[in-house]
Amino acid sequence: MATPNRNPGPAPAAPAAMWTTLFLQPLLDAQRLQWHAYLGWQQSLATLNKDVWEQWAVRYGGGVPIDG
Repeated sequence: MATPNRNPGPAPAAPAAMWTTLFLQPLLDAQRLQWHAYLGWQQSLATLNKDVWEQWAVRYGGGVPIDG
């Protein structure tokens, strides 16, 4: 008696790939945008700190910024 050929092939992998595409990728994109916003905010604070330090050095440190 012949048995039918059962091919379990790519069918189980398809729902996992679809779940990743539909749900995980947008979450990762949102996290990436949040991280870039955070880094931009940190960069602006670093620039502000550098500017304040240079103004203080020029006023109270003899008129020349420390880094030249």
